[in-house]
Amino acid sequence: MARYALIITATGAVDNVIEYDGTSSFTPPAGIELREADANAEPGGTWTGSEFVRAVVPDETRAQVLMGEVNNPKQAFDYLKGESVDKTAETVAAEKTELLGLLTAKLADSAQELTQREMNLLLRLEREL
Repeated sequence: MARYALIITATGAVDNVIEYDGTSSFTPPAGIELREADANAEPGGTWTGSEFVRAVVPDETRAQVLMGEVNNPKQAFDYLKGESVDKTAETVAAEKTELLGLLTAKLADSAQELTQREMNLLLRLEREL
């Protein structure tokens, strides 16, 4: 068995990657091309006609990082000490204040919309701070 990519012919987008022996009877759906995959073939990536290109994964924004942090009472794991310690009240307050500012700015920007999660967090932070 080998890996094969199902490629949308019109766009070159990789729709899926499957295991296939390459000889059994298999007809891809209309508009889909079957091509043996390499390590770069993945759903969301593309086939350029000569190689597979992985999908670009955007970096997390500061707001996305903070959204995970405001609910985490522990600091990052300290591998030298072998432990994770509680954040100070000042650190927690600073993270919440920064996130409130970032979400408020995004709300004020008419080109961007807050997700439901962001809006709920914004409202919670406004009540807490």
